[in-house]
Amino acid sequence: MKKYVLASLVFMAFALILASCGGSSKMTVATSTSVDLARSIRYIPTLANVQVHPTKVTATMTATELAGLNAEQRKQAVVAKAVAAAKADVLIVPTFTTKKDAEGKLASMTVTGYPAKISSFRSLSIADSPFLNQVEAKQDKVSGRMVVNTMTVAEMEYGPKITLTLSPADIGLAGQTEQKVLAYAKEKLLRQEKADVLYEPQYTATIVDGKVSTFTLTAFPGRFAKYRTISTSEMERLNVGTKPVVLYNTTADIKAVSTRVQLKFATNNATAKESEVKELARATVLAKYKADFLLNETFYFDYADKVITHVTICGTPAIYTNWRPLKAGDIVDTRIMGLNGAAADAEVEQPKSFLDMFLGLFKKKK
Repeated sequence: MKKYVLASLVFMAFALILASCGGSSKMTVATSTSVDLARSIRYIPTLANVQVHPTKVTATMTATELAGLNAEQRKQAVVAKAVAAAKADVLIVPTFTTKKDAEGKLASMTVTGYPAKISSFRSLSIADSPFLNQVEAKQDKVSGRMVVNTMTVAEMEYGPKITLTLSPADIGLAGQTEQKVLAYAKEKLLRQEKADVLYEPQYTATIVDGKVSTFTLTAFPGRFAKYRTISTSEMERLNVGTKPVVLYNTTADIKAVSTRVQLKFATNNATAKESEVKELARATVLAKYKADFLLNETFYFDYADKVITHVTICGTPAIYTNWRPLKAGDIVDTRIMGLNGAAADAEVEQPKSFLDMFLGLFKKKK
């Protein structure tokens, strides 16, 4: 009963309020839509001038040194060792080979590649456009409406390579596990250098009982700079993307070191996979002819009871020679790259060369 009385009083009070307003009510409703224009910002790719040493370097790590790492981390670790040994910044066209013990477990991993130093950075310009893909401008759709704004781009500025060594206190603060310490070191280096991105971050760490005891990180700090609108001609001719990209401004001539070869190998391993058999056969042929890759590489397999017994590898051994900056007059042969297991090697994140970028121009769009 009390509930009904209370409800009646509330209704009467509300009616009196309406009456005092002249018998009518007015309600204002406000809505708003926010548009994040920052998401429309693109970044002009940066060219890294790279000085490639013509002599390849090799580094090997044992299974003990690689324990606890996945396939990608193992490649990153052995590349870091090769780069450090050569006092370089990056490793160009790395080739990986693995050895397994009698039980089929990893025994060691070896990387071979051309050591290179980065001498300077510069933003891509219209003069470089013959090597670049065209980009289609897109509009942002917000709440069913097309929001049109000028396209904003940012050029990048990269500084010299910086080395950061963490103190024991820093390592303890980061939690001592490798990945946590790495994340902490990257964040600290970004804050220290007032940078937006880190290019080519590499680190060395000492692990004791699963915990980090020493840690050093090196990287090129990069900053967003020169925000500006972009013209239609630039948008059509520059490879403008949503993430900062660094391209190696270097190329090499291709030189065959032998006629086309055809070699057959017994696998002697009933559990071997096709990818493992290919890798071993390729490594053997490359070592035999002191080559970097095989032109028009082809494999044939012999089977017995669904087990690979033999593999035949065909191709023309070739090397990279005459490393130099890419010029506008150079003609790039896009058919060379990607035929010698480069897709597998791509697990190690390396900036794209102009040759790699040209491959993308000829890929079929799905």
